[in-house]
Amino acid sequence: MKIRYERPVSHAATWAGRFGVFAFTLFLVSAAMHRFGVLETDFFAAVFVLSGAIAALAFLLAAVGLLRLWMVGAKGGRASAKGMFFSILVLIPVCLTLYRIYTLPQLHDISTDIVNVPDFLEPVDHSMGWLPVIGGSASAYAGQAEAYPEVTGRRYEGAVDRVLEAVYLVAEKSGIRITQAKLPEQAEDNGEEAPAGDDSDSSVIEMASEAIEVADEPIDPDVSLDPDETPASASEETTDQPVASDSPPPPDTLAESDSPEAGEPLPLEGSGEGAVEPVVTVPVEILLQGETRTLLFGFESDVSIRLSEEAETTFVDMRSVSRSGPHDLGANARIIADFLATLDAELLGISVR
Repeated sequence: MKIRYERPVSHAATWAGRFGVFAFTLFLVSAAMHRFGVLETDFFAAVFVLSGAIAALAFLLAAVGLLRLWMVGAKGGRASAKGMFFSILVLIPVCLTLYRIYTLPQLHDISTDIVNVPDFLEPVDHSMGWLPVIGGSASAYAGQAEAYPEVTGRRYEGAVDRVLEAVYLVAEKSGIRITQAKLPEQAEDNGEEAPAGDDSDSSVIEMASEAIEVADEPIDPDVSLDPDETPASASEETTDQPVASDSPPPPDTLAESDSPEAGEPLPLEGSGEGAVEPVVTVPVEILLQGETRTLLFGFESDVSIRLSEEAETTFVDMRSVSRSGPHDLGANARIIADFLATLDAELLGISVR
């Protein structure tokens, strides 16, 4: 009599294949929708957590199916392998996200200068959403220096206009769209001065005051150095007085009338208390604001770039702020580091750090 051996069927393996495919499809579709701006970040985070949980369940069921195949020869080996493969594709970004959450500081705002932080020309919106805040720190930038030592400002030898041109070029290459710009006002071609009320936007301060008047009034009212400039009121007052002699006054009288006070020497240009102050230059500060997205998942961040002219050099600071979530997972630090590294390559030879 012929004995037919029937293999048992592993239902865990069957469900592992189904859950694995579903988790991968859910993750892939939601990531694509968020990347192209169709799905909001809060909803994508919820779907991401859900797909990760389903993928973890599929991985466990696939492990049970493979174990049953090894022990009793149960059917379902292919379904288990398929479920494990697709679940791993989802669990890789999930595990990487969890690793960054617990190893990197909980920051959503990164700046190269944490003391004098670059401002934004327009206020930016940041929403925590439903994501929990794990712990908390006394400072908004606590732990940044230890976690991201490469996030530092750059100093370049050269004029600020040359560095500004390179910044625009690198921003276009890096996918940063500049939306606002605050540039220094320059004097018009007719020689008019820049508005005095906006000192931060002018590169040069004009003379603080005009030349100091040397004499208030002549000592002798009858003597006039320039008869054409004599006021009408003065001529009327002198009609009743004796007419001055046509002969020129003695040289001593003219010398005393031209001096501010008797016995006080005239101030010399370039020396003494009455010297004319030289032109003082104010460091130029240029502020740019832009926005960018991460390459893979499309998380949005607002970027601020500040250029400061300091004694024939230009210093570049940068700031990047995520628009949602309490943790940027290191995205803002990568945006700044990649931008400054590309800027170093663009301005190769004049970087002095």
